[in-house]
Amino acid sequence: MRILSHLVILSHNGEGERIRSPSNNTYKEVRIMNQQSQKTYSISQVSERTGVTENRIRDWHEKGFLPEIQQISVGSRLHRRFTEKDIQMITTINEYQIQGFVLKVAVEKAKERR
Repeated sequence: MRILSHLVILSHNGEGERIRSPSNNTYKEVRIMNQQSQKTYSISQVSERTGVTENRIRDWHEKGFLPEIQQISVGSRLHRRFTEKDIQMITTINEYQIQGFVLKVAVEKAKERR
């Protein structure tokens, strides 16, 4: 059993994990999109680190400009999780937009810079 912030991992089957919330003892199935064990960040943490608003990050993701963002299903809700690589991409896109590039061009330039 592992404790993951406010959730307790009870079992792992390769495609998902069964979790229990210690606060109310409810169980939920969680589907893990990426099994790599790297630190990930919430959208609010990414927004704070990059200076890009949460709504703007959501918009970029929904428009397909951030396709590699992990999404984790907790119950009926999807939560975006970001890696250091994702954060760097968001920072670079934002820098290009500040310089005056439209979003599509800023994303292309950020991908070239990787």
